[in-house]
Amino acid sequence: MFRFMQRWPLLPGLLLLGLFLYMTGPGFGGTSDSTHYLWAARSFRDAGSLLAPDGRPYRFWGPLYPLLLAGFYGPAGMRVLHGAALMVQLALYHRMGTWLLAPRQARLLPWLIALNSALLVPAKFIWSETVFGALAAAYVYAVLSWSGGTRLRGWLALATAVGFLLPLQRTAGFFLLAGVGAGLVLTGRWRGHWRELLAHWAGCAAGGLAWNYYAEVLAGPPLYRSAQAAEGLGAVADYGYVLARWLVPLASSWREAAPGLWAVVLVAGLFGLFPKGKLGPALADLPASARPAASLQRLRLIWWAVFVTVAALVLATRTGRAAVGPHSAERYCAVLVGPITLLVLGEWSRFADSYLVAVKTRRWVGGLLLGGWLAYSAVRAGHNAQQQRHRPPVVWPAEAPAA
Repeated sequence: MFRFMQRWPLLPGLLLLGLFLYMTGPGFGGTSDSTHYLWAARSFRDAGSLLAPDGRPYRFWGPLYPLLLAGFYGPAGMRVLHGAALMVQLALYHRMGTWLLAPRQARLLPWLIALNSALLVPAKFIWSETVFGALAAAYVYAVLSWSGGTRLRGWLALATAVGFLLPLQRTAGFFLLAGVGAGLVLTGRWRGHWRELLAHWAGCAAGGLAWNYYAEVLAGPPLYRSAQAAEGLGAVADYGYVLARWLVPLASSWREAAPGLWAVVLVAGLFGLFPKGKLGPALADLPASARPAASLQRLRLIWWAVFVTVAALVLATRTGRAAVGPHSAERYCAVLVGPITLLVLGEWSRFADSYLVAVKTRRWVGGLLLGGWLAYSAVRAGHNAQQQRHRPPVVWPAEAPAA
């Protein structure tokens, strides 16, 4: 039983699932994005083709999510789809945490992920972020397993299959693929495997490139652009504010009060999370596959994935290809909840081992800071679940009657 609970975060999983079911009990929320997804799903169920609400071919976002919606049509099906995606993310990042973190931090990781509002709130809506997060977790897990395991080709084949789906779910899948690719190159993991990695990257990009060529060139006039691109430091400040709000309580008015400050917070925070030096002796009792050198390499790979993804999201916002504002930024960053939580806990381990030599001091300070983070996350998650429960549910398009 205890071995099962070490491999599967049972209690955090039940908590996350409970919040999700409570939040979605009255139904799912919707936006203009949701309307396109629902119409495409309904048209596929009715006629076998993906159509937009105006009757033209669907092409605004990737085709995978409306196809999944067609298979899980209706509120009950959505609860299965989004609930399973949340559980996949939690389980896989928990497993990665047991490889990469000291035991105390590894036990805390699933609770922090389960209570992160950026992971929870998008699951209320008919948005693609929740399933995208599950695909991203599976991809990172497969790549990390390949980078340190013995069944190299099997894990890389799995990573290729999942990576093929990432850009078909969201265009940001290209950002994550580029970030992981940068991490593999810059950590030296490509040496001796460059042929396999070239085939892997070609396989991952093929579907997304084909879809984007169809959507951008073949299917009609130029695609969606945001009505307002972020100006000046706006996009950078949005992401800095959002990521800081994952750790400490911040008032909404503070975002507009000091945009320059939040831009600095984003840059300093990302570079501050870069895994440095050797990981501490707390990792000595981990299995051989997670020895400190391998853990450092893998954490740096995750950091590159986060850095490139955030930089690309900021660029997309600056060029009008993504919506502006903290709410949109937090939605786009939902895929990074697991990786960033891993990096924060990893850096805490390094800092505590380097500067808090006394065991009692380390435990006292760690309990205060990490306990405060957990308590704040719990309060925010509960508040958001309560708010989202009262959001008016979306109306599902009626299906055509059977012939």
